[in-house]
Amino acid sequence: MAPELAFDQGPGDIFAVRVAGNFVNDGGLANFEYAVQVLGVPLVLVLGHTSCGAVDAAIKALRNKDKLPGHLPDIVRAIKPAVLRAERARRGRDLLSDAIVENVRLNVSRLQTAAPILKRFHDERRIQVIGAMYDLATGRVTLV
Repeated sequence: MAPELAFDQGPGDIFAVRVAGNFVNDGGLANFEYAVQVLGVPLVLVLGHTSCGAVDAAIKALRNKDKLPGHLPDIVRAIKPAVLRAERARRGRDLLSDAIVENVRLNVSRLQTAAPILKRFHDERRIQVIGAMYDLATGRVTLV
């Protein structure tokens, strides 16, 4: 899903940082810092989506204690806190849906507190960092 389509924007109107599973890593954080510090971006949106394959794969890998090759364990490790929170909270939906939402919330928090740049901009109210979910079936975006 291209964020420009979800928000009715043209090419180049949105500075998008994409990573499977919507988690913050050092490379992504540097991109967000560039967007905020250099480009003056006022809003950072962590946009999860329904039926996220990366979160689903992380849940399965954690349940089965899979030994994954390459750097795939990094994705599982990054998503694991959201899965654990979702398991504890059990808000009534399925684990996948709950884990996707928790993953968005955790990464919003990480970006709000990422020192030095994003934390300072957030604390000074020069940026907003929010989370939302994109429903693949309906195209609807809802804040979380």
